[in-house]
Amino acid sequence: MKHASAIALSAIVLAAAATTGCRQRDIRTTVIRVPQATSEVDRSAIKAELAKIDGIDVEHAVFTNGTLTIDYDSMKLGIKNIEHAIKDIGYDANDFKGEPKKSK
Repeated sequence: MKHASAIALSAIVLAAAATTGCRQRDIRTTVIRVPQATSEVDRSAIKAELAKIDGIDVEHAVFTNGTLTIDYDSMKLGIKNIEHAIKDIGYDANDFKGEPKKSK
């Protein structure tokens, strides 16, 4: 009887693993407040910086009324990574105040 229970449990575990699998990507959309991104130069600078980060879709990024709506892969990075990248080039990003990188 124990043998039959073990086989049944193994079958259930294998079936669950086969149907769920491991997620490779988890695309999410976030809105980040970027009040200083008022010109095309600002927006281009932000997009160029974000394009360097794997997992961010800058192709479909949209700036509207001081916000940036952007898609990202949460399996590769989090919102804080995006906020810090924007902050590091000198723009406010949500609660982070912009501070440009210091020249060496």
